[in-house]
Amino acid sequence: MEDKGQSWEAYWGKQNEHEWWERPNQEVLDLVHGQSPLERPNVLDLGCGLGRHAIAFAQAGYRVTATDASRRAIEHVSQWAKDLGLDIATKRCNMLDQVFHPGSFDIVVSYNVIYHGYREQFASAIAHVHTLLKPGGLFFFTCPTRQDGKYGYGECVAPHTYLAAKSVTPGDIHYFADETDLDTLLTGYRLLWRRQDTGYWDNQGVEQYYSNWSVLAEKCTHRGDQDVTKTMGIRP
Repeated sequence: MEDKGQSWEAYWGKQNEHEWWERPNQEVLDLVHGQSPLERPNVLDLGCGLGRHAIAFAQAGYRVTATDASRRAIEHVSQWAKDLGLDIATKRCNMLDQVFHPGSFDIVVSYNVIYHGYREQFASAIAHVHTLLKPGGLFFFTCPTRQDGKYGYGECVAPHTYLAAKSVTPGDIHYFADETDLDTLLTGYRLLWRRQDTGYWDNQGVEQYYSNWSVLAEKCTHRGDQDVTKTMGIRP
């Protein structure tokens, strides 16, 4: 397996970074409690990091699989689950690796993951998740907008794609999407909602502006069902 997680291996080795990354995002918690483990039992946390969202789903009674390219990340979530008495399946792999059967999952969550790379990889990740989902399955993901504070900084290696100089792991390739781009890439999905979250975060002592898309989409059950509804900033 090609190891693309070396920069994150070093990052996850910094114990002072763990507290923030162990707190689940509120939108993911809303998804956890807004769905039923009886109706949508099988969850994949794609690029799980330290496992905060995998743990949240498992605590709510879902059957959870967590994957990440980083050995440290997988070891952390495995031990965390063991300490809590939770059963979480883990797999070290890259986000595009074909390690699961099509239609294996009811929900896939990928928080701050699939935009790492070029647009082609971003598109492939969205299509890959479509294959992994059952018909009617849900895909929640985040990615930076073109107003994000990292956009335009670092070497531009392709349109809207930068070696991110302002990332927590400088040198990672980041792709930045806009609404039209997301609509194009979500072929085969029905967009349930999309919102733009903005604010500031502390990047090693420097206040930095962030602007991220949060997206929840449903895999269409039949061809022609796609209904891309623009709902930026509005949630049901």
